[in-house]
Amino acid sequence: MFFEDDEREYKLVAPDVDQLIRYFDNRYMNPILSTPALLSATDLLWDALEPVAVLPKNDEAKSIWIRVPRGKIEDFETFENAKEYYDEVKTYEDYEKLWLYEYPEELKWYRLVVVKSIDPRTGELGYHGVSLGNEMIISASIERRCLDNGNYYAEGAACKLCEIILPAVKESVELLKGGKYNDLIEAELPYQFRKGVIRRSELWEYDPEDRNYTFDGLSEDAVQQFKSQIESGVNDQTKIGRIKNFTANDFFKACKIGYEAIGKDCSGFSLPDLYMHYADGRDEGLTGQGHGLNEGPGIDFDSSEAWNEWYFNRPQHGGHPWEVVPGGNSTHVELYVENDKRELEWDLRSGKISQKEFDEKISAAGYYFVIAGIQRQFEAVSFYNALSAAGLPVVIGGAEELIARFDATDWIGIVPHHVPTRYCEDLFPDEYGEIIDFTHVFKEEDPWFEKIKWLPEDPAKLA
Repeated sequence: MFFEDDEREYKLVAPDVDQLIRYFDNRYMNPILSTPALLSATDLLWDALEPVAVLPKNDEAKSIWIRVPRGKIEDFETFENAKEYYDEVKTYEDYEKLWLYEYPEELKWYRLVVVKSIDPRTGELGYHGVSLGNEMIISASIERRCLDNGNYYAEGAACKLCEIILPAVKESVELLKGGKYNDLIEAELPYQFRKGVIRRSELWEYDPEDRNYTFDGLSEDAVQQFKSQIESGVNDQTKIGRIKNFTANDFFKACKIGYEAIGKDCSGFSLPDLYMHYADGRDEGLTGQGHGLNEGPGIDFDSSEAWNEWYFNRPQHGGHPWEVVPGGNSTHVELYVENDKRELEWDLRSGKISQKEFDEKISAAGYYFVIAGIQRQFEAVSFYNALSAAGLPVVIGGAEELIARFDATDWIGIVPHHVPTRYCEDLFPDEYGEIIDFTHVFKEEDPWFEKIKWLPEDPAKLA
């Protein structure tokens, strides 16, 4: 997008900052070739952050929160323009309501991150970047651009944005130098930017329907069966058997047991067709029905030798053959087939075991199943119960976390609004256990808001 308003006078008010940020609302920007103007804009902020220490996990980046006033109503939009562009604006009162809806607080908060990365080959600056309000404003490589997208980059907007926020950056730095910044963050940073936790049991008190969501269609009997199995101690790969002569049909039959347990119609399918119908389909050449990278002649489904050859020597190892219930990136169910041989060979190479110990252990090695699908509890637990009842060697990942979820003794993670509610495990300290469910919270809508335990922000430090 071209920067069309380069002649406009921008001020340090939230509507102007937001207007400039909207030039970069693509969530990710491939690095472009740096220019003197972009480097100067980055240096403007980097120099202002000179007293601030680098981030603990990235010694090439500095970060600080800044506050920008919302300004006057005219900074948001003129009354005449608002009537033209917003259907809900008929009167001046409507105009004021819209402004206060968009900017309810006198100050709006933005997190600033500035990066200057040194190329280890040359010792010179190799990359620089600026993020504001969780948008990449500048992402620039000194030597080359990664994609030829320079013509679509609003360089003028980036430079103007860095220029107008400079006083707000200096204000935050002065607060940090005076020892007041971190206290201000703890007291006033809006909850939309914060992390917190709430006991699932407390959430259920206010929202009983969430209990049904948690059980995901599992009956009380199915949950109790699962809990009894796990509490018996059998969910341990050292306590289950092994299948010595494993075939593709053994895998397909296990899939069918699981599909029947979750209510799939399995009639009229051969075993491999059933698998290809309900699974992800990227079988890495197992069935002979795949396409692209998964093309292949297939293997003899009744031959353990053919299975071993495919299992250990197939060219792709992306994990998708085991994705028996497909979904999004973090919502599928996998029925892994594991073999002790791989771990034993690693232990031998790394010196953890001797050749004699390897020979002794390899004689008892074989195949077993591992179920993974902590975000699809109905399918994962149903698969586990059914395969266990069938006498197959199987374990399930995240069993303790699933039971804590069913018992409502675990914590739910509250994540900032700009953070997707998945892959957030590392955001929370160990004292809350393994948090597996994450959500956004809205003060006006969630009656359990006051029960949230807000976590302290990582304090900024002086260099």
